[in-house]
Amino acid sequence: MQGASTNKGGRPHKTGSEAKSLLIIETASRLFAQQGYAATSVEQVVAACGMGKDTVYRRYPSKLALFEGVVEHAREQTQAHFQTTMAAQKGDALTQLRAAARWLLTVNLDPTLIAFKRIAFSEAIVVGQSVNKRPDDPIMDRLFALIRGAQEAGEIAQGDIGVLAMHLLNSIAVGPMIDAMLGQTTYASTRAQDAYFEKAWALFLGGARGGIAPPGKPA
Repeated sequence: MQGASTNKGGRPHKTGSEAKSLLIIETASRLFAQQGYAATSVEQVVAACGMGKDTVYRRYPSKLALFEGVVEHAREQTQAHFQTTMAAQKGDALTQLRAAARWLLTVNLDPTLIAFKRIAFSEAIVVGQSVNKRPDDPIMDRLFALIRGAQEAGEIAQGDIGVLAMHLLNSIAVGPMIDAMLGQTTYASTRAQDAYFEKAWALFLGGARGGIAPPGKPA
């Protein structure tokens, strides 16, 4: 591995420092995903990325700090991918909401993110408070805006936007995500995801009652 380029004062350029930080995070992400939190040590990350121990510890003074960096990097990558996906979407708010919902199913089945979710659950006492969501969540903000737009267009019923957003997440992503966290491969293929999504999306839009009339009332 080549050393970082230096300026006239002998200090590494920022790009070299950023490249090292990225290599550390990507290496740690792979090891945490493959081995879990308890079985991964900072020393393993040091050895795997081929850097000096001091180089890693200056950036991440503990395993928890390193895992926090891994989670933050994953969050940033996920948000960037969502923005790119949605930037390519055309059509009205409901069409874009459908695209966002399909993306949510895909991202919640990502193997690396599934591994991090397992860590968050199994190591909750150690890492739970440290990896909580930030107050700002651009993905949920966009989801709220799309739901509001679909309501204003009369495409979906009026109601609490936060409740509707959580209903959407539960309808589309939570079941398959839990399935994957338990080691199942039910939704591993795009075809299986598409088939599930069509049914889940229809239920979200129509509600579980669908066209069935309440007792005592005509359909």
